[in-house]
Amino acid sequence: MPEVTLEVAQAVHDRCLIVDGHNDTPVEHVHRGDRPMDLKKRDLAYHMDVPRMKEGGFDAGFFVVGNGPTANVRVTLEQTLASAELYPGDLMLVFSSRDVERARESGKIGILLTIEGAGRWLEGEMDILRLYYRLGVRCVGITHGEGGDDPSLLQGSRSPFGPCAPDDRERERRNAGGLTDFGKAVLKESNRLGVITDLAHINDRAFYQVLEQSSLPVTMTHTAAFSVCNHWRCLTDDQLRALAGAGGVMGIAYLPGFIDPEDPSVDRMVDHICYVADLVGIDHVGVGSDYDGMGSATPVFGDVSKLVRLTRAMLSRGLSEDEIRKVWGGNFLRLFRHTLDRGQA
Repeated sequence: MPEVTLEVAQAVHDRCLIVDGHNDTPVEHVHRGDRPMDLKKRDLAYHMDVPRMKEGGFDAGFFVVGNGPTANVRVTLEQTLASAELYPGDLMLVFSSRDVERARESGKIGILLTIEGAGRWLEGEMDILRLYYRLGVRCVGITHGEGGDDPSLLQGSRSPFGPCAPDDRERERRNAGGLTDFGKAVLKESNRLGVITDLAHINDRAFYQVLEQSSLPVTMTHTAAFSVCNHWRCLTDDQLRALAGAGGVMGIAYLPGFIDPEDPSVDRMVDHICYVADLVGIDHVGVGSDYDGMGSATPVFGDVSKLVRLTRAMLSRGLSEDEIRKVWGGNFLRLFRHTLDRGQA
């Protein structure tokens, strides 16, 4: 393909609804002891803040308010809600697909409150799930890798992490501890409420059980294609087919270890996008940055102000504007229509 100029890419980028499947910015602020959390302040110690989100064309995203033990979900949720109240001209909570569209139309950043590793925070009580829903949480992750005999956990064994071989995945699919009774109950209630179920970090056996039992499409918010990069956190071809068959969407992360440890380039990231699109269709792949959740790793193409670089790379690969619009936000918007908008129907 001929070289695509930055100006041409920017024009396409500006017409795209940008929805990010996963960022850890709120929990990272709490983890570092920032009080109060100020998402409006430009701070290069983080990958994201409001000024740079607007520079990058970021419209809405899954903002994680609970994952690690050093960032208590109640504290993080309060800090995030307070930040949205402090800057109503810049931030708004989103509870539906229409809210995401309104955020873009009004020039605000849409925040979809997300809990990762639900077992740590639900404490075995379904009422706590319903309480978080009342407080605005609209996405719940089955696990952050934890699992075991504790009945408050949602899967029966821990999820492996790191590089692996295809044979390892097949053994995990057969032998891992799948959904616990509480996990099955949380999934059922999430479906009733219209809370999105996130399969990021889930073990392979529980992955398939969720797809078999969920009445709503699900997502894996930050992952990549296993056939392109053999990592436990990436989806195998069988998993991609199953997720797409259930109407789900996966987000390609900007984490070098998921893309290619040897060549973590934006072009390599497009390899993952194209691989998924060729295998199961363009309607099932989005982006899930994992901004501020990578530890010391550097995102594949920089902070949130640099998002147009991915648009340029997709154009250079030959993706059409319609396909790029689906990857950047259209596919997640469709997921919202089939999950959030059907809550408590």
